[in-house]
Amino acid sequence: MTSLERDIRTCILLALLATKGSPMPDDSLKRHICNMHPNVAFSAGELTDHVRDCETDNLIAGTNDEVFGLMWALTPKGKIRAQQLR
Repeated sequence: MTSLERDIRTCILLALLATKGSPMPDDSLKRHICNMHPNVAFSAGELTDHVRDCETDNLIAGTNDEVFGLMWALTPKGKIRAQQLR
């Protein structure tokens, strides 16, 4: 894992921790990643890959909401990891 990938993972976990258990819309999470890394030109696919990597590692879980679309939240494992990063 590269330094940038670690930074992005940290960014995702801390953003979701800040929601205090409320799910975050997919587009808001991806916008947050871009805002925290303004010098990186991410493609939509790269952003999706970074988020899905966290899901694959069981750090976050996504659900489809009828109104808001894809929403992300920390898993118990992700919450513990995010709290360690603070």
